[in-house]
Amino acid sequence: MRVWETVGLLALSLGLTDGATTCGPSYPLPLRMVYQFSKPTYLQCLYVRSNGDMLMGTVFPNASIYYLTGATTPTPHVSVIHTFAGIPSTDVINGVTGIVETEPNLFTFTGGIQQSLGLQVNGTWGVWQLDMRTNSTSLREIQHIPNSGLLSAIVALPQNPTVVLVADTSLGQILRVDTHAPAKWEVVLADWATMHYPPWASLQFGVNGLTIHGEYLYWTNSFVATIYRVRITEDGYAAPGARPEEVTWVRSLFVDGLVFGPEGNGDQTLWAATNADNRVLAISGEGKVTTVAGAPDEMTAAGVVAPRFGRLAGDEHTLYVASSGGIVLPVNGTEFEGGKVVAIDTRPWAACQ
Repeated sequence: MRVWETVGLLALSLGLTDGATTCGPSYPLPLRMVYQFSKPTYLQCLYVRSNGDMLMGTVFPNASIYYLTGATTPTPHVSVIHTFAGIPSTDVINGVTGIVETEPNLFTFTGGIQQSLGLQVNGTWGVWQLDMRTNSTSLREIQHIPNSGLLSAIVALPQNPTVVLVADTSLGQILRVDTHAPAKWEVVLADWATMHYPPWASLQFGVNGLTIHGEYLYWTNSFVATIYRVRITEDGYAAPGARPEEVTWVRSLFVDGLVFGPEGNGDQTLWAATNADNRVLAISGEGKVTTVAGAPDEMTAAGVVAPRFGRLAGDEHTLYVASSGGIVLPVNGTEFEGGKVVAIDTRPWAACQ
């Protein structure tokens, strides 16, 4: 048994010794590092496959897609699927920001050009596909989004995963793209109050992380440090009469990616990454916010951006998070590292919910 599992089970047992009234896991939750990249590497997105393998995309020092196997073992392996050449090549993107599996072994991701890290070149972003259905992996842009801002996140519709919703963070809107008929892309949500970046933001980051839970689409407004939601239809449109509503405000410099889980435990906890604030948060169904890993002055989760749950049997409780290494806002002003993937054991938290 790994050390982190021993610690996790101990915390779980301590939390249950006196019954539910005294249940309270100790923080931080047990965690372990899965894999760390060279310095500087800014991991921006993470996708966990049903077989436990992971795909990751970077926005610095280039746009690359990596593949990780063996995440639950002591010896995980990472390979490069593709590194985009970037400007001035015809292979023109230098940032990969979000990735999902829309069909078996067919992945859809967002990418485009940054003038500098986090500063987009408008009109250069689009929706791409990575085809791994044969031994000859291929990539292509399936829909260029003219006049777009920075496309920061992507989520597939649960009932129709070949349709994706995409966050345009700098224009404060959400797009709907049918990957079988990409020319039909459209803006489906554009709410200034909940999606646009505030006037004091240092970068144009408004609506950012996306996740779907039940009948609702959830998103972060990064510099406002607030999570919102709206009820949607199975086809990805706002439900008739639905209006965006605030879920919770977070005391943080920034809020990035988010996800619900773990499955099988009521699935009501919302987990969020704070990026510049170097923390992973657990948000209860009642809106209580708890820091479960990291701290503003620690390297534990430096620049954490993308939380995703394990999907292998027996690993569903593990929250995997990808990080930037704190490159944008170094920890304590000077410290940063290569991006990494960290595994957090959420069982002590789930036992108390």
